[in-house]
Amino acid sequence: MGHEAPRAARDRDPQAPSSGGTSLGERGDVAVAGKPMGRDLRTLLERDGILIIDTEPFQLSQGELDLIERYGSDGRSKNSSFNPNTGDIDGVLGGPAVVRGLSSLMARYSTWSRELIAEFFPPYHALLEVGRTSLRRRSVQAEPPLSRRKDDRSLHLDAFTSQPVAGRRILRVFNNFDPSGCEREWAIAEGGFEDFAERFRGRTRRLLPGEAALLEGLSLTKCRRTDYDQIMLGMHDAAKRDRGYQATARRRYVSFPQGSTWLAFTDQTPHAAVSGQYALEQTFYVPVEALADPSRSPLRILERLWGARLA
Repeated sequence: MGHEAPRAARDRDPQAPSSGGTSLGERGDVAVAGKPMGRDLRTLLERDGILIIDTEPFQLSQGELDLIERYGSDGRSKNSSFNPNTGDIDGVLGGPAVVRGLSSLMARYSTWSRELIAEFFPPYHALLEVGRTSLRRRSVQAEPPLSRRKDDRSLHLDAFTSQPVAGRRILRVFNNFDPSGCEREWAIAEGGFEDFAERFRGRTRRLLPGEAALLEGLSLTKCRRTDYDQIMLGMHDAAKRDRGYQATARRRYVSFPQGSTWLAFTDQTPHAAVSGQYALEQTFYVPVEALADPSRSPLRILERLWGARLA
């Protein structure tokens, strides 16, 4: 199958930092960063697309954990989500007390994540756009995906059908809060974004004349889709449909212990969920000009491969 044996994040490199440290280390082939103390960590995150943050975990009360166990799902959404900008919550079935409790929890996680970015990546924080907050409680192994396209167990890059990003980076802050203490495991494809793009860009296309305006006019997108968005969506779908790629792509594994926090540019690093259940996630959009090295962004790589401006 071409897979490499799993390596757990708990098997820390001897040089990995203790909590609050400033040195760098690795867990399961993923870099770990303590408090930056003036150091610019953007290069490290932009190089690999994923970084474990050595910080105190996000804390949930017993009442919040009990609430997560009790509430119902709408059956259509793989996760429950919260919009910090409007206070709207989706994917939840329950009375007003349930909705208020879950909204409060996710709003608190959103604020915590923003403070984390401000501490570790101040150049990003100044230009961030805050996206949705997600509460994930489906078992990766035990519960079937809602569709092949929504199957996070397949290697993929993130791209949104209704939310164009126009080249902005998709930065996500994850926290494994599993009350049973279970780890959350990911597979990460070798080769990175450029290899992925070389493989799948031939199975996608640019927008047709008038297509972006039509999609926006029909409210199928929340803003104007760009060629970049169209290409990223095409590659996302092609990868998930390609059973040969899913079966044979070389990958490494990393496990995130209960309580751990990690950041991922999920538009850059082909990844798949392998195991785990309970997690919180906050999405941010980072403009290319906020990056330490914009030339390494998916937008600039695709523009080079296509020989054209795409956003």
